[in-house]
Amino acid sequence: MNIPRIVDAIGYIDDDLITAALEDPPRKRHNLMIKWMSVAACLALVMIAGILVPHFLRTATIAESKYKYHVSETERAIEWPWKYKTPAEKYPVVKFNGKQFTAKSQNSIHTEVMGEVIGNCVAEGLDSDTGKAYTETFEVRKIKGISEELMIAVGNEDGFYVYAADEEAVPDTLSKLLELYELSQNLGLNYATKCEGYEEKEELLLDNDEKIWRILYGCGDAKLDDTIDFFERENRRCLAFTATSEALGVYNRVIYISEDGYFATNIFDYEYSYFIGKEAAGQIISYVQKHSTETKSSTSLPTISGTVTEIGNGYIMVDDTVLCKKSKAGKKYKVYTDDIKIRRWIESGELKEGDLVIVEYEGEISSNYEVKGAYSIFTGTLEENGILNQE
Repeated sequence: MNIPRIVDAIGYIDDDLITAALEDPPRKRHNLMIKWMSVAACLALVMIAGILVPHFLRTATIAESKYKYHVSETERAIEWPWKYKTPAEKYPVVKFNGKQFTAKSQNSIHTEVMGEVIGNCVAEGLDSDTGKAYTETFEVRKIKGISEELMIAVGNEDGFYVYAADEEAVPDTLSKLLELYELSQNLGLNYATKCEGYEEKEELLLDNDEKIWRILYGCGDAKLDDTIDFFERENRRCLAFTATSEALGVYNRVIYISEDGYFATNIFDYEYSYFIGKEAAGQIISYVQKHSTETKSSTSLPTISGTVTEIGNGYIMVDDTVLCKKSKAGKKYKVYTDDIKIRRWIESGELKEGDLVIVEYEGEISSNYEVKGAYSIFTGTLEENGILNQE
């Protein structure tokens, strides 16, 4: 049996802290070279995937009334054995056409966001347990709407992953940023949080983001503010849009529109800020206020939580009864373990019957509670209103 190494202390982390960590912008923009070993460590910690909030929103009200407890993730950084790693974990850096590219996400992307094949690349990786070096040849494909000088899709029949160039030039105007990454097509601005400084006041669901993009494209001449390394929210009122894009390989990042006239985002490795003016920013803020409804799910990923009651051949059973106010409201979910990020927990012995888990998934849960789109799993502890339940 291959036992993964636990490389960090075990602790507990609140859901709000997870979201805050994801949204917190990188603090430096000037060091453009990312060492692959550091990337490998980060990728081992960050395994998040495409967002399907509409499904979550349909069940949010039911979940809120149904559950008394929730499962809080146990913070563990696991260095998995080589055979249990995803291709992006094995090969966090690749070279293509003389440039170095770094994996943006641990989650494979769907064919709809990819374009034609543009070549092959040979990737090199190192098994930190044995010291053995590996090489593998991958196919390289375009990502629709994005130049291969900036981002590429790298993979094979087992899946493709988004890789970004390490030394991309910082777009000096907003129009260049929008056009280089085809943001209006690759990113939806449907969920926003009203912020006053670092205090979050209200979460909003927007019915349509087309006008926002029209306003932003009308501010194409807005210049990059290269005097700051990050967007300071203190003493500012702003809208924080949840930014998730499979094509860009980003999940639960953020785009800020501030009342004092700034567009800022951390969807790339470093944060970019552009001054679009108070008038344009005010138009966006006013539009969102008039064409949105309040929600509590703008930054949530669809999940199921509960107790593992059975580990079968290619599936696990997760029962959420322990979380419910009334036991008869509990459901048993059959979670298929096709994804290596699920399967490795079982084969390594890290996951056992009786464990409390959180399962992230994409797609819909079937009428008989089958979950076929699970892509990550975490063990956790039972909590009520942030208080650890010792029962």
